[in-house]
Amino acid sequence: MKPKTTRETAIASVAAVIAVALLMIPFELPSHTADGAVMNNSRYLFWIAIAGVGALGMTLGHRYLTVKKQAQIELAGGEQYRKLAEEYRRLADLAITSQEHTDLKLGELSVQLDYLQEQNASLQKILKDVE
Repeated sequence: MKPKTTRETAIASVAAVIAVALLMIPFELPSHTADGAVMNNSRYLFWIAIAGVGALGMTLGHRYLTVKKQAQIELAGGEQYRKLAEEYRRLADLAITSQEHTDLKLGELSVQLDYLQEQNASLQKILKDVE
């Protein structure tokens, strides 16, 4: 698990303070009405609990979507890397094939040049013999 950034820590701290403040609201309300009847504070706790569950659901949903998007980006990056690696291998194979082809052609030219040198030497010998 990665360490939290300062921003994430600040958001968590503010959320904790707001949660404590919301939980304290029912205890601050008068428990008796003006005519002396007892007021039911559990209704406030119920709505606070519903709000907390909703906030938790939204936070977890946001976290899920963020992680899902990051995973898709990493997979796409991996796919692009594989494509680039495959293209590099293909180009390397082409370069090797081209180099081998060039070496073969140079070998053929060398053989032809040797043949021409022999012919030239033979012709030179004949010309010297004729003189």
